[in-house]
Amino acid sequence: MAVVKLSITPIAGFPGNYKVNVSGSGFSPNKKVLWRLRGEDTFVDDNIIAPRGGGLVGPDGTFGFEANAIGGNLNEDWGTDEIYADVYYADLGGSHHKSNTVTGNY
Repeated sequence: MAVVKLSITPIAGFPGNYKVNVSGSGFSPNKKVLWRLRGEDTFVDDNIIAPRGGGLVGPDGTFGFEANAIGGNLNEDWGTDEIYADVYYADLGGSHHKSNTVTGNY
């Protein structure tokens, strides 16, 4: 079973900037996956414009991606922001995997 984990941590010395780490296990080896961040909401989840990316799953079925984000992009609604990573295969369509939800005030 595929598992996705998301972490968002402040970058020391750069206020308003964050390190985003998306990792996963249990994926099909050597397949390309894409990831994007989404804001969890009651009716429709927001698309977060950046960061996003992709790459190949390793031969052991794992991957790890890292990117930087600015708080303005992560601030997806009023009050506390609820963000998760959506990971999906680039060539197979329909198979999306949701990470844990990270909450914060960005």
